[in-house]
Amino acid sequence: LQAIPVESFGVSSRGSRYKHLLTEEQSEYNFITPEIHEATKQRFSKHKAGDLNRILTNTAASQPYCFNLVIYLNQHLALADKLFSDLLDKQVKVHHIEPEFTPNLCDNIVGFERTSDESIGDQNINAGIGTDADIAVFYTYDTNKKGILLIEFKFIEAEFSVCSSYSGSKKKKNETEDERQERMRRKAEVQKICNSKNFSEQMIDSKNLLCGYNKYFNWDLTIKSKVINGSKIKSEEACPFRFGLNQLWRNMLLAEQVATARHCDEFGFWVFSPTENRSFLWNGDETENNFRKILTEQGNKHFQSITLESILDKLQTIVIDDADKNWLTKMNAKYRIA
Repeated sequence: LQAIPVESFGVSSRGSRYKHLLTEEQSEYNFITPEIHEATKQRFSKHKAGDLNRILTNTAASQPYCFNLVIYLNQHLALADKLFSDLLDKQVKVHHIEPEFTPNLCDNIVGFERTSDESIGDQNINAGIGTDADIAVFYTYDTNKKGILLIEFKFIEAEFSVCSSYSGSKKKKNETEDERQERMRRKAEVQKICNSKNFSEQMIDSKNLLCGYNKYFNWDLTIKSKVINGSKIKSEEACPFRFGLNQLWRNMLLAEQVATARHCDEFGFWVFSPTENRSFLWNGDETENNFRKILTEQGNKHFQSITLESILDKLQTIVIDDADKNWLTKMNAKYRIA
């Protein structure tokens, strides 16, 4: 990462001092422009957007990188038009880019009004949990057709989020031995079912609440989905969503649900991540290949994995204005590994 002119370093939540952490007073150095820094703080003051201290002070976190990219693009929509026209391989007009998109809360985009619940049933705004997206891009094409693109942004993460039912509930504070044994028994029961070829009958068809997703819309949406092959999933030798496919599954369902609620003509779910991190995040190519196997033909067209380096390269050919060039030069200096 780019050298930052600071003489002291921030501390972690456990009190350890690290050289990739800034103090809050130095947080301006985590952002490419003062305008992005200010817009980030404003975003957190009005919206569930994660850990404010982390985005302000952690130079290696995904969220600062994400905000440095998408807030600038949202502030310069003509540049966003060019980038997403290139990425979508057709002329589009970007109307808005929403960082930290939360279903049912983004109601200010003219022409993209929501007419029904667009969540997948797992939103708890007060608790700050539920399936959302790092980025939502609202655009039009062919004069009056509408599109929505949800993007998951990864930087140094080692994997996608996994199934919480399969991995087991977390240990409670002051947990008794009886509670611990019950938690471990439940985890073993879930894993036994999910690892078997009968997982569909025992979990999905029976709506067994051992699978936390039966409390939400996940399985009903999966069976109706045009992009996820429900029949293929039920024929698998074990539940495909135990590990890294879990987050990809939920985000693809969300993209389809948002498009339906907002009467969009097309939608997509993409992942932006660095080339250097692919062996960890994607387990080589295995995670992407396994996800594509359970998508329909349409789903495979709607899903893309795009490297952050290619985004910076595309921008390099697009930028003309001096301010854009200055922003992109700083983005390359701060984030490009090679």
